Amino acid sequence: MLKCVPLLIGFSLSGCAVQEKLSLGVENPCASLQNIVADYDSGFASYRGKASSFNSMTVFRAKEQIISGHCEVWAWANNDSAYICSSTAPNEDVASAMYEKSIASVAQCIGNTWKQEAEAERIRDGEAAGVATRFAAQKADTPGIAVHRVDYRSDNSVYIYIGPTSRRDHF
Repeated sequence: MLKCVPLLIGFSLSGCAVQEKLSLGVENPCASLQNIVADYDSGFASYRGKASSFNSMTVFRAKEQIISGHCEVWAWANNDSAYICSSTAPNEDVASAMYEKSIASVAQCIGNTWKQEAEAERIRDGEAAGVATRFAAQKADTPGIAVHRVDYRSDNSVYIYIGPTSRRDHF
């Protein structure tokens, strides 16, 4: 039954071509989301799999994938880390539907102790690049959660970010 729960779920739209490519990677996505948030203080150490190192960051394949095959842990050189799941969409309509369902799912999973901020426009290189909805916890040492719909130069995607709120470009 829980596998049918639409979590980050906007990612699994029935009737779309995306459906065959995306599936939940966990039995209980809400519990997984809450556990990932709880592991923030360790830099998501429990979720770090195989690493790929770059100049200023390391990207780990996430050991627990809320969306099967689409989640990573990013660790920057200054010791902040974020858990991120992302997926491309074939067009803006599918991306918009994924985005709206993902926002509703995240809100349902985290409950009313988090504040949902108003949708904000994303800007990249001075151009409109989609929208983001952010969630902030009441506890200061808790990461932020954001759902982004990226619409930039014919690229359409949705991603969910769990990490430091100081990384405004991602959060």
